[in-house]
Amino acid sequence: MFDEFRAYYDSLEYRFRVGEGELEDVIGKLRSYGFEVNLVEEDEISEYTVIIDKFKKHGDLLRNAVDVVELGDEKALVMKDKVAVEEALERGRKPDEEWLERL
Repeated sequence: MFDEFRAYYDSLEYRFRVGEGELEDVIGKLRSYGFEVNLVEEDEISEYTVIIDKFKKHGDLLRNAVDVVELGDEKALVMKDKVAVEEALERGRKPDEEWLERL
């Protein structure tokens, strides 16, 4: 499956980047492999983000994260859905202005 999506992979950022014109095709392929696709607009990313102390144990939270950004002694975890956000907020917080600028 990775070979099929290799053209979209950004190895420097460890993520896939898909152009708008190709998005519908990629979503169709992902669904054919059994993935559920949840599109989030860029201005909504902060609603899925939880800030945690990067030195505290958080490996279990990473399972439900689709992106991780580090800034100083903290990490921003972009969670896969609102349920994962609520669970992570028990050990973290919502992004402040400094984080909102970074996201």
